[in-house]
Amino acid sequence: MAHIDQVGIPCAYIRGGTSKAVFFHEKDLPAPGPLRDTVLKRLMGTPDSHQIDGMGGATTHTSKVALISPPSREDADVDFTFVHIFIERDAVSYTGNCGNISSAVGPFAIDEGIVKVHRKGRIINDSLTTREVRIHNTNTKSILISHVTVDPVTGFSLTSGASSISGVPGTSAPVLMDYSNNTGGVLGRGLLPTGEVLNHVTVEGKSIEISILDVGNVTVFVRAADLGLTGTEPAGQITANREFIARCKELRGKGARLVGMCTDWRLVDEQATGLPVVTLVAPPAHEQVDVNARLVYVNRCHDTMAGTGAICLAGASRVEGTVVWNTLSDSSRASDVLRINHPAGPMPIKVTRAQGEKREQGAEYEVLAFERTSRRLMTGIVFVPKEVWTGPA
Repeated sequence: MAHIDQVGIPCAYIRGGTSKAVFFHEKDLPAPGPLRDTVLKRLMGTPDSHQIDGMGGATTHTSKVALISPPSREDADVDFTFVHIFIERDAVSYTGNCGNISSAVGPFAIDEGIVKVHRKGRIINDSLTTREVRIHNTNTKSILISHVTVDPVTGFSLTSGASSISGVPGTSAPVLMDYSNNTGGVLGRGLLPTGEVLNHVTVEGKSIEISILDVGNVTVFVRAADLGLTGTEPAGQITANREFIARCKELRGKGARLVGMCTDWRLVDEQATGLPVVTLVAPPAHEQVDVNARLVYVNRCHDTMAGTGAICLAGASRVEGTVVWNTLSDSSRASDVLRINHPAGPMPIKVTRAQGEKREQGAEYEVLAFERTSRRLMTGIVFVPKEVWTGPA
C-alpha cells in the first residue's frame, strides 16, 4: 500500500514481561542523534498524555522502544539498545536498561536470524529445550544472558507454555534472564556508587536513611514509612498522591546528586532523566513474600515492578546493612530466592552472593536471575510523516 506523505518502517510490537515495546532493526532508523530521537517520539505519539497519535500506551511500561542490531562485541550474540520515550515530556532517555523488555530480546534475535552461534541454554524445566543468547546491552555496556525456550525441531522461540508472572494474564513459555554480570554498569563505580551501604538525605527537613545501588539500573532504596506510606498502597493511589510524589522527587534528586547524576535536586527531572529510580520497601504483607516494594519512575508508581528494579532490589537484599537488608527477616536473608510483592502480586528473584575465588575476582553475585515470559503481538510497518523523516537515503 502506497503512502505518498508517510514513510513506513518495519517493526514488531512485543510484550516482554510486564512491559511492551516497539522493536526495530537499528539499520532501518536514522543514525543516532536528534533526528532519530524525533522520529521515535513521533512514532510513539510524544509529547501527549494519551499518545493518541502513536504507538505508545500512555504508561511508563508501554512507552518503550528496543533497537536491535548484530553484535559489536565478540562475547555477544546481539546488541540491544533500550530507549524510554517520555509521555508528556518532549524527551527520550537512553540511560539504563529495561529488564522486562530485555526478556523479549533473545526470542526476537533468534527468530530474526541474528544469533549465529548455537549454545544450549540452562535448564528451566526438564521438559523444555532452551537456547542461550548473550545480549550486549549498549546502555549499560553489560552482557545479559537469556535462556530462551525454543522448539527442538525448528529452533525458533516458543510462546506457549506453563509459566505465569504477576501482572500478565494466562501462561507462556519461560525466559530465564541472568543479570549476575550487571554490577556497576550505569555509573561504572561498582555495586555501591557512594562507597557506603547507607547514606542520609534531608527531605522536607527530615533526615532519611537511603541506600543507593547500581545493579541492572541505579536505584535509591528507602523505607516506605519514612516517606509517609505503608508500602502496600495501589500504584494509582501513590501516583495520585502529589504530596508524596513531591517528597519522592526531592529524595530522588538528592540521591542523584550524591552519585553525580545531577547538580541541583530541583532539576533532577531535567538533569537525570529516568534514573535513578526510587524503590520503597516495607515488611512483607503476608508470609508468602519477603518484602513489599513500590517502584517510582518519572514521578509515577510502576503498576507492577521494573525488571531491573527487581534485580537491584534482590542485589541489595544480600548486602548487609542496606535499607533492604535491614527490612528483611533472617530467614529471608538466608534464602536463595527473594520474593518481592509488587502492586500486581509476587515476583521471585533468584539471588546468591559470590563467594571465594569468584568474589576475589570481582564478581558480586553467583546468581542474580529472574523468569519472565514474552510474546510477539504484531509484525508490520509503522508510519512517520515525511515532514519528520523522508526515509533512508
